[in-house]
Amino acid sequence: MIEGSEILLVDDNPEIIEILGDFFALNGCHVHKAYTGNQALETLGKKDIEVVILDVNLPDVNGITLLDTIKVNTPSVAVIMATGYYDPNFVVDAMKKGASDFLVKPFELDKLMLVMMRVLRERKLVMEKENILSSLEDKKKIEMLNRELQRKIKELTTMYHISNKFNSLSIFDDVYEKMITMVKEILDVRSCGYYIVDSDNRELILYKGLAGDGDVIDEPKVFMAEEFFNDAQTLKKHVIKDNKIFLPLIIKNECIGFIMADCRNGATNGHLMESNVFFLKLVADKASTQIENKMLYESLFESVIHTLKSLIVAINKRDLYTEGHCKRVTEMSMVLAEKIGLADYERDVIRVVGPIHDLGKIGIPDAILLKPGKLTDEEYALMKGHSMYGEQIMNRFEILAKEARIIRHHHERYDGRGYPDALHGNEIPVCSRVLAVCDTYDAMATNRPYRNAIVIREILDEIERCKGSQFDPDIADSFIDILKGGGYDNKH
Repeated sequence: MIEGSEILLVDDNPEIIEILGDFFALNGCHVHKAYTGNQALETLGKKDIEVVILDVNLPDVNGITLLDTIKVNTPSVAVIMATGYYDPNFVVDAMKKGASDFLVKPFELDKLMLVMMRVLRERKLVMEKENILSSLEDKKKIEMLNRELQRKIKELTTMYHISNKFNSLSIFDDVYEKMITMVKEILDVRSCGYYIVDSDNRELILYKGLAGDGDVIDEPKVFMAEEFFNDAQTLKKHVIKDNKIFLPLIIKNECIGFIMADCRNGATNGHLMESNVFFLKLVADKASTQIENKMLYESLFESVIHTLKSLIVAINKRDLYTEGHCKRVTEMSMVLAEKIGLADYERDVIRVVGPIHDLGKIGIPDAILLKPGKLTDEEYALMKGHSMYGEQIMNRFEILAKEARIIRHHHERYDGRGYPDALHGNEIPVCSRVLAVCDTYDAMATNRPYRNAIVIREILDEIERCKGSQFDPDIADSFIDILKGGGYDNKH
């Protein structure tokens, strides 16, 4: 998409110039280099440059000042600014003076490629518009211009729509589903889908798919000849089969699957085909970034949870009650979460937090944690600190900030008399309110060194008595229904 482009690199760092020069040369661009502002202006006066990648800090002139000069002298040249630090004032100033984009070093070459594709396409659209404007002679040409402008505005709007939709995804969203939905939204398709690769059988297996009318497509497998895989996986290029576009989805330079679009508007014909492929590539690039981020997040998340579970093992060696207690509370909480209809995300939070909700007990002295009798007021005050200790440990891992809050508040009371923050009612996170009921139940239903387990009838009476004061009344009622119906016991 950028082959043949005339690129000018302006930076006082020779290493950056060489890296970017090699990158663009490998992608078929004609590369020009300048290490000062004066050299850049000299090159612009001699060469037909399309895009300038311009460092903010140059030895002889400020990059923003040079940007202003470039846009005055050669307004058709697109300028991408680059800097080693982010300053909102620089960004605003650069955009006002006509910069096409602003990158913060070090930036990924894949991101630079996407920016280049967008900038070159925008420049092409602008140049086409200017050419049409300059050749207007009569009303017919004006009408043609209006149609062309509307088409180009639609293309630009679609590009920004794709970027905004993917940028708004959270780490918990299904990227593959969003990707296929996006293809259906932006292209006029009979069907579209995402296929994973079965290399042994030379088949693509449907993972997610939609028909143009919203139904699920019924083509679960697609057989592909050997040359298909050679072209698509080796050259990373799209392939046309039966008027359907198959575009490889690339992660870390490896093809992990294919986006398929069966376009109604002539997938193999001239401009329409080029436009469809461009938008598919934009969707694929955005999706691959999200998928890679999700993979990194999940890997980091698993590593963090493993570390925290190692701490729980240390607690269990001190207090055998804690291990069984956390497991039982987690199981009860998941049943209760399903009963009250918690969202999938909140259930995932409980699944993570439940086994480690007493993590902070690692900071409680053995004399208090393992005391066989009732705690004194002073000892109880120290024991109450375990919810804050747990939060402090969790907060060391930024990705668990929300889970840390659940641990902090799992001993709050609905009437505002709990600890550590005396939150009231719905101020308490719903996951904490669920854990609170199950935590209290298990404490009463389990033999402890200083008392025997309480019978189920008395536990039910106690939960009934404390709903609205200690417990969220709706959650308490649902929990009682589960116990009376044998719903929890049936899980064991």
